[in-house]
Amino acid sequence: MEQKFVITIGRQFGSGGSEVGYRLAQEMGIPYYDKDLIVKAAKESGINEHVFAQEDEKATGSFLYSLVLAPHAAVANYLNWSEESVNERIFKAQANYIRKVADQSSCVIVGRCADYILWDRENLFRVFLHADIENRKHRIAEISETTPEKAEDIIRKKDKIRANYYSFHTNNRWTELANYDLCLNTGKIGIDASVQVIKAMVENKLKK
Repeated sequence: MEQKFVITIGRQFGSGGSEVGYRLAQEMGIPYYDKDLIVKAAKESGINEHVFAQEDEKATGSFLYSLVLAPHAAVANYLNWSEESVNERIFKAQANYIRKVADQSSCVIVGRCADYILWDRENLFRVFLHADIENRKHRIAEISETTPEKAEDIIRKKDKIRANYYSFHTNNRWTELANYDLCLNTGKIGIDASVQVIKAMVENKLKK
């Protein structure tokens, strides 16, 4: 029987994590999960899908989180949830869905603290992608059709949100090297090479 494995990808905003993950899954012939996790987990948990989408990758307890959550407090009150329970229920729903898809087949999962949620799984490959700010801001400027200056501001805010989210749910630092099996600078080696390096790591490990 073919060995089952899961590749999780953490990524700095603008480093091309979603593109690497999608192309890697395509090349290896396995499912790819990214933002669609939110919708699927929402449907399975019964939590309002709009609330799910709004609270994606935000960290309860941080000042930034409280500012973003404020416009949706009425929704939380209507559902009779505290702000903390909204975040906890959403994270638990996503975690349950991540475990479910990891049980079903080999796959690539981008973000959502999947490396932490699946830490005890056999054949788990935890990858982190990063790039220098110049590379990332030009990439985002091109994709979003904005200026590099505005792109840099977006990048720093997004990275802060992701770092807060990861820290809150895992009690670990998002950029801690020990959390990952492989860290790649996509700005240096590019998207194509990143896909091939990750694929080679997985294939070599599974041969042993």
